[in-house]
Parts: sequence; structure tokens; C-alpha cells
Amino acid sequence: MLNDLLFGVCDNGVATCWEAGSGQVVWNERVGGGDYSASPLAAEGRVYFFSEEGKTTVIAAGREFKKLAENQLDGGFMASAAVAGRALYLRTKTHLYRVEQ
Repeated sequence: MLNDLLFGVCDNGVATCWEAGSGQVVWNERVGGGDYSASPLAAEGRVYFFSEEGKTTVIAAGREFKKLAENQLDGGFMASAAVAGRALYLRTKTHLYRVEQ
């Protein structure tokens, strides 16, 4: 939950934003093609979505759908991302990545 909003994604790549207090849908948008099994990750005003085809889509955590970035990695995501400190750990079917600035 960020900014009193909840975010989720269906298996088919349609993301939804809800008001946490009322459950009212704020928006529904397709974040990208492909299938989604991993849970979204919310951090520092952004929400990250990870597809089974290896695409990461980053959106702003707000009442308006705003895509900030897309990245492609080898393999595909079946596992949810993990965070430790300022590092983001991503496990694809073939690799383990650590992303940190």
C-alpha cells in the first residue's frame, strides 16, 4: 500500500489500483503483454510489475496511471522480488539479479 492506495495485477497483465479505505477501483490498465505470476512490489512512490516473459514495468504509485519505465531481463519472473536495504533482488528462471544504485 502506498498513498492509501492498493495495487495488484491479474495473470493477464491488467493492473488495478484501489482506494485502501473503501475498496473503490481508481483505475484498471494493461501494464504490458504477457503473463504475470509474481506479486507487484511497491517502494519509494513506485510500483514494479514482473512478467513471466522477463519484463519489468514500473509505474507511479498514484491515482492516475503513469508508466515510468520498462526493462527486459533474460528468463522470466515466476518469483516475487525481494528487497534488502536499498537493493532489489530479482530471480528469473535462469538468473539472480541484484539491482542497487
